Amino acid sequence: MGFLETYTNIYNINVLGMGFMLVFSAFITASSMEATIFKDLKGHNGISQNTGFYSLGIIYACLGVANFFSPSFVHMIGTRASLFLSALPYTGFIFCLYNPYIASVFILSAMLGFSGAVIWTANGEVIAKNSPGETKAKNTGIFWMWFNTSMLLGNIFIFFYLGESEHISDSQRHTISLVLGGLSTVGTISFLLMRKPTETGNVINESESESILQPLKDALRFSKSWQLLFLYAPIIFTGVSLNFWSSVFVTIIGSSFPKRSYLALGGMFTGTGEILAGFIWGRLTNYIGRHGVVMLSCIINCAVYFVVFISFPFDATVSVKAEMHPIIESNIYLTCVLAVFLGIGDGGFNISIYSALSTIFEEKPAPVFAIFKLVQSLVGAIAFLYCGHVILPYQLLILSLSCLAGALSFIKLEERPDINNITL
Repeated sequence: MGFLETYTNIYNINVLGMGFMLVFSAFITASSMEATIFKDLKGHNGISQNTGFYSLGIIYACLGVANFFSPSFVHMIGTRASLFLSALPYTGFIFCLYNPYIASVFILSAMLGFSGAVIWTANGEVIAKNSPGETKAKNTGIFWMWFNTSMLLGNIFIFFYLGESEHISDSQRHTISLVLGGLSTVGTISFLLMRKPTETGNVINESESESILQPLKDALRFSKSWQLLFLYAPIIFTGVSLNFWSSVFVTIIGSSFPKRSYLALGGMFTGTGEILAGFIWGRLTNYIGRHGVVMLSCIINCAVYFVVFISFPFDATVSVKAEMHPIIESNIYLTCVLAVFLGIGDGGFNISIYSALSTIFEEKPAPVFAIFKLVQSLVGAIAFLYCGHVILPYQLLILSLSCLAGALSFIKLEERPDINNITL
């Protein structure tokens, strides 16, 4: 492979990573703060205290369903157009926070959910097309290096901008919407800078005549495999966990501490934990196996849930400002430590599930990953619908029980000697 081919492939991977970093720096920051922003806006244009949770529920429900149809969409219009068009609803959703109406929030949430499936499918296609030979691992690493910074960039801006503020004012919300929306706009436009790869990697070519429903048919067949029956429990836990670390945890910080800048700390340190999870569990898997990683992750998660239980007010999930007193006084430094371990524990489960699915279903992984995203997203959507109405102890109980059930089921699967024998 010549210099021109290598340069074009590396250029495309870096443009892809930069675009994702900008779009998701804006979206992750906005979505993690959404519930608190709408709590501060209660009564404005039909906005209720739980509008943020409902919005996130719609996003993940649509995302789960759209995973079955996104490959056909990307195949029809191409990767560059798919990336650009699917990033537009992310930008529109963020700008919507400038002056939100209940209808526009929910419509853009649905559009964003469907677009989310497309943008991640196109992402995988770009990496595959620009990673010939043995370059796939290196190029994937380059992309994730860019993407992992997205949980830090936007939150750093929020932390310094909100400073000592105890309430997000209209002018502050306008600035946040414009800055994050501008960031997402730049990322969206950057996708148009991608070039046509000069040499394609290992891409699975789909037939032009393949039915748009074929991914759904394949998923239905694989959904009955006994290996997936064992994996449903840990996948369900990742959906509940997604709801907690991506929104509920930040919300209880906002209800328990006066400074709105502390919202950013929850996102920053959870993101740090997710980044560390890749390094820690990736290396430990070689020594203790996937089942060992899940066991340790389960212990970490349950320990975090217990400390959250004793250090946050029980009504922090259902109140704009918590009125009940925690068992021990809430502490922002302890909260930051909890956020890091929350990211590490969640990452351990996700990394192990991804590894198991990739290994067991190596011949045809796409349908089972669609099932994984469907179950995880729908469970997350359900959790977003109830989390604004259920007090913190009950939510932590659900998390703990689903974590234990998921760990036991995963370990049981790993103990089976016929784990790689797929019967449909």
